Amino acid sequence: MNRVLNSKAHLENLLTDGVKYYIGFGVKNLTSEGVGYRDLTELIKGNVSDIIVMGRKGPLKENVDGKWGRKQPPRKVDKEVHIDYVNKHGTRVEYDRNYEVWEKEILHKYRLSLKRARSPQDETILYFPIFEYKDEETHFSLAKAAMNIAIYLGGYFQIYNNIFEPIIPITATLGRKILEKGAGNVVDKLQEIKANIDSNDAEEGNTGNSYRFAVLKEHSITDVYNGIGGFNEYFQFEFAKDDILILENLRAGNATFIFKLSEFNPQITLDKQNVRNETGFLERVVHVNLESWQMKLQKYLKKAH
Repeated sequence: MNRVLNSKAHLENLLTDGVKYYIGFGVKNLTSEGVGYRDLTELIKGNVSDIIVMGRKGPLKENVDGKWGRKQPPRKVDKEVHIDYVNKHGTRVEYDRNYEVWEKEILHKYRLSLKRARSPQDETILYFPIFEYKDEETHFSLAKAAMNIAIYLGGYFQIYNNIFEPIIPITATLGRKILEKGAGNVVDKLQEIKANIDSNDAEEGNTGNSYRFAVLKEHSITDVYNGIGGFNEYFQFEFAKDDILILENLRAGNATFIFKLSEFNPQITLDKQNVRNETGFLERVVHVNLESWQMKLQKYLKKAH
């Protein structure tokens, strides 16, 4: 997941003023920096209750040392530097030199901390102190810092509600063609989805969506249609030969929901809170690591011949 430059773009379609939320990440696929961070390991094990995130570089360094930028309005100042070294002839050289540099000021020093929680799905979540959504630059700057720390350590960030369920955008089928169950040609429907994904990937620079769609197409899809209720931004893929139904968003940072098709009740309106309690539910696979995502799907699906 790429570094976040504009946190507002990730929040404004999810939240409204005054809504409280968390930013965090799971621990199953930590980055090399996350794996090597001893204090983070202690937090995951439950040996400590919280840690102030710190390090020698990147967003971890900025979190405790602060982020510096040009003072506004920008102006240059003289900076005297003492030079002291031994040259190749063994002679010590020492003098003072003046440089003209941009005057800088500290932009922020957040000292964000992480705590540990368990989601309703029994996943370990590391999260920052609670946020309250406000359409203000100070709020977006703080959220951006948290998001980039999460990416640096966990490979991604996720927005959570107060019980650590992911907050997923609910935008109905805006900008998508309605695909109905049992209506139309499956090949044509898949082509509609591909066109939608190609368009979104070009705008967002995300190849994971196309990859997941390509993996699903390797198997015998017998029908595909729009989800409803809390999953109305998802597609429902039926694999009748494997007796499997998959709810797939095809956007990064979400999850795949797998059901036994013969036991799935289409009359029930699902949402993220009750989905695990429904008949036929098999597994929820988070969109973090593409390879592990594919391996988990292959437990349920046979490739088309």
